Amino acid sequence: MNALTTMVLPFAVIVVLLGGLLLWLPRLTRPDIYFAVTVPPDFRDSVEGRAILGRYRILAVVCSVVALGFVLLAGARWPLALVGALVIQECGSLGGYLSCRRRVMPHAVEPVAIREAPLAARSTRLPGGWKLQAGPFILLGAAALYLNQRWADIPARFPIHWNLDNQPNGWAFRTSASVYGPLVVGALVCLMMAGLAYALLRWTRPVRIGGAGGEAESHFRRTVVLVLVSTEYLMGIMFAGLSLLPLKPGPPPIAATIALPLVFAAIVIAVVVRQGQGGSRRASGAAYDCRTAPVDHQTARPVGDRTADRYWKAGLFYVNPDDPALFIEKRFGVGYTMNFGRPASWVILGAIVLLPVITMLVFAVAK
Repeated sequence: MNALTTMVLPFAVIVVLLGGLLLWLPRLTRPDIYFAVTVPPDFRDSVEGRAILGRYRILAVVCSVVALGFVLLAGARWPLALVGALVIQECGSLGGYLSCRRRVMPHAVEPVAIREAPLAARSTRLPGGWKLQAGPFILLGAAALYLNQRWADIPARFPIHWNLDNQPNGWAFRTSASVYGPLVVGALVCLMMAGLAYALLRWTRPVRIGGAGGEAESHFRRTVVLVLVSTEYLMGIMFAGLSLLPLKPGPPPIAATIALPLVFAAIVIAVVVRQGQGGSRRASGAAYDCRTAPVDHQTARPVGDRTADRYWKAGLFYVNPDDPALFIEKRFGVGYTMNFGRPASWVILGAIVLLPVITMLVFAVAK
């Protein structure tokens, strides 16, 4: 069994996981945001709202089934079929989202313009403090020390890439760049994750402050930050294991390398589905009764995420240079997106894009 055949099952699992998440996405947002449009809180449970959701879900299921068919029928022969399956699933679902969004837009209403602000300074302390943050870097440092102690056991020339038949087709020499390069890249990835976690605590604007709604939102924000911290540990483990490959002949254990991220992704999906965007699915009493609580009682308008629809491009990209917030809740999906009207967002995006370039340069130097 070659590596390509081994990849079929994990890709099939990915398609199934993504398919399940796509079906839930429209119901994970706040009750008064539907397909990235601010609507009356009871609209999505109306006859027309349910019909729009049904249309989207049919398209998502069709795209997911077609993608799964590509993986199972063609994935064992052509590597591009695996990637093509994900492209089909995502592009088809995106088309369904845009089509349903157009059907929702005639029902759009203006959200309340009043914003809430905390009187006390917000805590920006990362969960577990810097002691917990140090874990992945300690793991990478321990791997570096271990490699240093066993430097003489590392072959002068060792494989770093294998073909689909698990035969080596890429080699590197025993140099500092080739041996310690994966650890440097891993440290940069973990550092980026830590920076994003801090930024979410520091530069997000809360939608609600007090009451059960504010408590649920705060819990949701901490959960997202914990996911980023957990991702740091996952990256630390994977890059530390990758760095030890020169001491072990043969390709890396593909099953374990793929299974660990898949299990992690499944757990994260389960957690976010249970909470919903901004904690809107948490059982916090009447604060999230979709018929009453999301409405501001002074203006009789839905609260939404307190941003106007006109600042959202296709409902996916938030562009508002007058908004000081750097991170905003997504309108379709779960988590946060950047305010692309702020220059700092483009700096962060540039750093994220630059990281893979640095990775390729490190491995190019290692050859």
